[in-house]
Amino acid sequence: MSDALRAVQLVCPRCRARLEATTLGASCAACGSGYATRDGILDLRIGRVGAVGYDPHYFPTLAAVERSHYWFVARREVVRDVLRDAVPDLAERALFDIGCGSGGLLEFLGASGVPLAGACDAYPESLAFVRRRLAVPLLLVDEGRFPPLASGYSLLSLFDVLEHIDDDVGTLRHLFEALDPGGILVLTVPAHPFLFDEMDEIALHRRRYSRSDLGRKLRVAGFEIRSLAHFMAPLVPLVPLRWLVSALPGRGSAMERRRAELAVTPVLNGLMRAALRLERPLVRARVLPFGSSLIAVAARPL
Repeated sequence: MSDALRAVQLVCPRCRARLEATTLGASCAACGSGYATRDGILDLRIGRVGAVGYDPHYFPTLAAVERSHYWFVARREVVRDVLRDAVPDLAERALFDIGCGSGGLLEFLGASGVPLAGACDAYPESLAFVRRRLAVPLLLVDEGRFPPLASGYSLLSLFDVLEHIDDDVGTLRHLFEALDPGGILVLTVPAHPFLFDEMDEIALHRRRYSRSDLGRKLRVAGFEIRSLAHFMAPLVPLVPLRWLVSALPGRGSAMERRRAELAVTPVLNGLMRAALRLERPLVRARVLPFGSSLIAVAARPL
């Protein structure tokens, strides 16, 4: 196990006792389980539980478009701005990202001055991309289980992951326990349950969130909310248009429409990036009444 990985606080996925570092990975003195590092990734899987939460065949597409596609550009800039506003000592906290995807947002935050502690995901396809982008500790974990994090973290992130998880409140409670007192959780989720449609189904979303519902679930888990705001407001009126287009004859399958949404069309992409850039001051002021996404920054009380 690398020196960087030794600093990541972990528990055994089988018995939840603290893991100890070994030359080949990690081991549990309590139950005798061992976990190996392969290609720089610590494999902590013991078996998936429940329904699949994501389709890994999208990772190559995401890795190819997320540097320039308006949705990914807007999201990462909003996350950076809101974090800087809500967490004054951000440069002193090391971020561990849960469900890191292809790593574009994590790479951006690292380049923006946020220290990185590591990341985990349930898909080796995801971590292969992150490994090529970042030299940080990476964990391969089981889908449907709480990530095997011990206590001791100062900053955790969950970017468009919670909506894929069956037990969202249980997950928030688990992350609360993994944070030190005063620790911070930042997360993004899709907003407005009435917008739930076939694209959410293709993405294997369990739900979308209202602002009040997300705030309530964070408080139930024990968090104090520092910031909770809508963003991506220009996308909301486009969803009914998408419904109308999908009802027209000869418009192709839902999967074809999904691929079209992820494509980078220069003129449209430029217009949407400009429109979403204009909303950023309103997001930081938390005054947008609607948006297709929500961002929350919440703290474990001291």
